Amino acid sequence: MAATRFDDRFYLSPADIGWGFWFRWVFFSQLGFLLSLFFVEIGTRPYLGLLPGAIGGAAVGLAQWFALRRYFSAAKWWPIASTIAWALLGASNLGAVGWIAPRSELLLVRAIAGIIDGAQIGLFLGLGQWLVLRSLPKAYWWILLNSFAWAIGLSFGWTVGGILYAIAHLFLCEVLGLALAWAVVAGIMGVALVRLWRGALRSGSR
Repeated sequence: MAATRFDDRFYLSPADIGWGFWFRWVFFSQLGFLLSLFFVEIGTRPYLGLLPGAIGGAAVGLAQWFALRRYFSAAKWWPIASTIAWALLGASNLGAVGWIAPRSELLLVRAIAGIIDGAQIGLFLGLGQWLVLRSLPKAYWWILLNSFAWAIGLSFGWTVGGILYAIAHLFLCEVLGLALAWAVVAGIMGVALVRLWRGALRSGSR
């Protein structure tokens, strides 16, 4: 069935944007990360630079586009924003952190480094994605919430990965930790998207 355009930015009404969208967003975000592993090998700094960042960002951005396209008219720009943002992160001193495992096995170091690195990449990614979302009222919150989500998610994922690695001594544990990090970030940002869109749609319907 063809989507109904609610206004120039959206295809659906506020009632259509809720837990159903949230689950789609989390699922496709996680799927994008898992598919990216066919092309991007999890590594340590400084071995994941511009090209792996661009490939990984493209995989995740394209997967997220599948979640967004039924709801948001500007979704076509999302894969481009994701690819460019992750490529630039890969070229920076931070690297493509979404595919990087920390060198240290100390859990406290991993947790603190995850907060610091996550906050930085979240700000950068949030700024790139804000260019797509900027037509929404209070879209600047996306930048701040991205920083928060990545700080929490990356710290959690790196810590869990470290715990599992200490038990099993398998590098796969680091991959599982990163997958958890992506899931936490997607969960938080899915809630943020729902709230931003509902606020925009309600203000537009007045």
